[in-house]
Amino acid sequence: MEIQDDTETLRKLFDQINPGMGEVESIHKAELDAQHAMALMANPKMALKSLGIPVSDASQVNITMKNQADRDAGTVVDGTMTAGRAARLRRIIVIIIHYNNCDADIIIIATR
Repeated sequence: MEIQDDTETLRKLFDQINPGMGEVESIHKAELDAQHAMALMANPKMALKSLGIPVSDASQVNITMKNQADRDAGTVVDGTMTAGRAARLRRIIVIIIHYNNCDADIIIIATR
């Protein structure tokens, strides 16, 4: 699997389109065992600090959890995972978007 960091390319593009609006400081990606998702959601600022990302008490950290795209329509019922699907989770992909004002968005993608 190839991971590409396109931060600089997109930053240059958006600086050309809308100068001075560069809000994103950095983007981080990690793969963890699924069992760590709850700990991450319980204390996201601790995780950010461990990565050396500056956060303060005033920092806003938003967390979104998504299921990996799956063509098997039978695994999702009313937007939630079935018990069988949850039991098959092996890992999570964590994407952290850190902004210049020390706020962050954390996206957790549950995979099989």
